[in-house]
Amino acid sequence: MSVKKTAAIAVCKATYKVMRALGRTARALPGMLALKVDGDIVRELSEGHKTIVITGTNGKTTTTHMIQQAIINTYGGAAYDPSSTNMTQGIATTLCLDSTLGGQRKSDWAVIESDEGATKTLLPAMHPQVLVVTNLYRDQVDRYPTWTTARDYIIEAILQVPDTVLVLDADCQVTASIADAVPNKVVWYGLECDPYEEGVADQDEEVSCVKCGKPLQFSHRTFAHLGDFSCPACGYTHHAADIAITGVDAKQEKSCEISVRVNGMPLRFPVNVRAGYDLYNAAAALAGLVTLGVPIDQAGAALAHFTHAAHRFEIFDVDGTQTRLLLMKNTAGCNQLVNMLVSEEHPPTNFVCMLGNEIMDGISTEWIEGVRWEKLMGPQAKVVVGGPCYEDMRARLARAGVPDENMRVQTDYAAIVRDIAAMDEPVTVIANCSTIEALRLELVKKYEPTDYWAD
Repeated sequence: MSVKKTAAIAVCKATYKVMRALGRTARALPGMLALKVDGDIVRELSEGHKTIVITGTNGKTTTTHMIQQAIINTYGGAAYDPSSTNMTQGIATTLCLDSTLGGQRKSDWAVIESDEGATKTLLPAMHPQVLVVTNLYRDQVDRYPTWTTARDYIIEAILQVPDTVLVLDADCQVTASIADAVPNKVVWYGLECDPYEEGVADQDEEVSCVKCGKPLQFSHRTFAHLGDFSCPACGYTHHAADIAITGVDAKQEKSCEISVRVNGMPLRFPVNVRAGYDLYNAAAALAGLVTLGVPIDQAGAALAHFTHAAHRFEIFDVDGTQTRLLLMKNTAGCNQLVNMLVSEEHPPTNFVCMLGNEIMDGISTEWIEGVRWEKLMGPQAKVVVGGPCYEDMRARLARAGVPDENMRVQTDYAAIVRDIAAMDEPVTVIANCSTIEALRLELVKKYEPTDYWAD
């Protein structure tokens, strides 16, 4: 046991304790300080342990929470971050908190959500048994100038861990193309059913082949650029899924039931999600768990009972006003939120929409232009607009048809909470990472959050 390793764990634990006492989430700074003391702390605390890493631009947090629930249920515990911090310093915090001051890990397992860019350092340090890659979209154009940039980071990381088994989305041509660049074993997952009712799902008008740039053809599409694709020009084609969702029914407000084919075996599971895009998360989680060797009954049970991440469908009762928090991160993901909301029996009309441009958000806000706000907003919508980039948000909603007199700017988060408390109808908050976190910090000072799916 090196002195540096002991000191790094001690610094992390002490910083975490102080920050939590101050009401902070305390996931980044403790790990950052630990890494300054011992730059190899992630590698050292990963040695000899079983690890699954989940990455991708959409769905990795929900997928991670499904997987960690199954691991905890099956094996009694795991190192994981309930707040979903996915950069290297946050993961260092997670591993240090799961360790004794003597450097012994408390859990045999680690379930780690990783930012796509962070995989370059995390995979070689952790050597996971399994890497799950969710859908890859055009995301944060200032960080990833093309929609293959994130993929290329992931490929660079995988080339350093050839023994890691990959779990890839067969329906995403960008994710699927990873398999052609690496020697690793691959397990495929996908959807073989329609995730949305007719007229709700949105699809990219034209999808260019990631290999040759020519237009793709689809025999079946789910949404955005996803589906059973083929390229007539170069022959790049969809891979058959080993684990596939083949049907979805028994749709309720908060749940549904899925029919699944797992390596040729038909199964059926309840899932406590209802949005179409979450079906991909369920498929990814099942595939990852099956690949790890988790019993299928335990994997299926986790889909119905996992704990959702903060900011995702949390409900606050703000002095009688039901307030629902929805996290938006990029165009494709936000469009799926829109799809879900317009498909509800009573679509919302009262909103708080906030937009920021911190590093965690992506500095560019251009992505909101491609969101189909017109499907959700209109003359009937009433919106409080906030966040540092409220002008961009207000201008986009105005073009969507929200009248100026129905929009009000409020940039103070505590004041937004007071405004919500004074409202007499439910409020839906749609905001990106930095703004929803800032609002939530104000909310939890007085109000207790409830998981939307909790009984």
